[in-house]
Amino acid sequence: MVQETRAVSDVVELARRLRRLSPGKWTEADLRAMAADQGWEWVDGERGPCLRAEEDFGEARLRPVDEFMEIHVTTEEYVGLHFLVKEVRGGVGEHVEAFGEIAESLREEFVEPHVLGADDTSASFHDDIPRWGAPFMRWRGRGNSLELRAGTEGPVLSLLPGDPAEGWFWYNREHGAETVGGFIGTRPVRDNAGMSFAGITRHTDWKEYGRLLADSLRTLPAELTALGLSRSFGFHGRVPGTSGPWVFQFELGEHVELGLDDAVADLFGPESPTPEELGWTRATEERHLRQDIAYHSPRYPYDEVNGVRLAMMVIETAEALGIPSPSDLSLTDWADHVGFPSEEGSNDNYHVIDYGLAVTANP
Repeated sequence: MVQETRAVSDVVELARRLRRLSPGKWTEADLRAMAADQGWEWVDGERGPCLRAEEDFGEARLRPVDEFMEIHVTTEEYVGLHFLVKEVRGGVGEHVEAFGEIAESLREEFVEPHVLGADDTSASFHDDIPRWGAPFMRWRGRGNSLELRAGTEGPVLSLLPGDPAEGWFWYNREHGAETVGGFIGTRPVRDNAGMSFAGITRHTDWKEYGRLLADSLRTLPAELTALGLSRSFGFHGRVPGTSGPWVFQFELGEHVELGLDDAVADLFGPESPTPEELGWTRATEERHLRQDIAYHSPRYPYDEVNGVRLAMMVIETAEALGIPSPSDLSLTDWADHVGFPSEEGSNDNYHVIDYGLAVTANP
């Protein structure tokens, strides 16, 4: 069940107020002055100080700088002010529903978020990352950013100093790109000027890539659904003797399904396993045939995805087709773009870097 912590209208009002706050250089002195100006009480706690706000807003936790953040800060002694805005007691579906409700209300109140994405669930800037996924939406400001993110107890509304959070995200992916997942999507707007993005390190070993892909496919559908998004795209593959046909198709969102394209259905050699032996089912439905899908995987709801099984189908099929390594996979056209649906259709205005899929677009 979802326990109501505060009304959505209160969350929107809190977001307005956070965007107007002036935390200075995020030192304790500046934050104490800000709290006094807002009429909020400073209370020391085990995990750092809290700011006790009015009844409608509850209590916010201040996140102190720790040893892992020291290279990303200058004057900051704290790197975030965090309000739990809805406590969730339930499974993945309840968490996704709670996040999605608040995300939609904030999108209606403000412009579409300047940045969205998902953290790696095992390596995040934050210290309360749920295993089901770590989606976030961020509205960037000149010095600070408003962020809605998933926390272990439910959605969290945060005010963050911009440089530490973005510096950490870049550094963690630049120096751990082979193992760190998640994704980031940005709009081409002035508010995003100056952002830096770590590149994607391509994998050469199918086994190592399989672990990363399994983790990504386990969380990505729930993260996309929470954000109000879905994605439909494909992978090209350098099958020997071909020009790199469309091999795999991905449908990720409220339901998850993989497809094997017609272009490779007859390319399995006499010594290799057949698609059926690799777990694929021959396509007979019109929705598959219309998309040139010859075989399809099991179809999962976003909160019941078997990421390991789907990843193994991709890996074993690629090997059966003779694709030399994961670096010989590439995204189909516009697969690295996504947008919110509208009456006119998706506007595809976010450019996405997929660290968890670790595949880039064709040059």
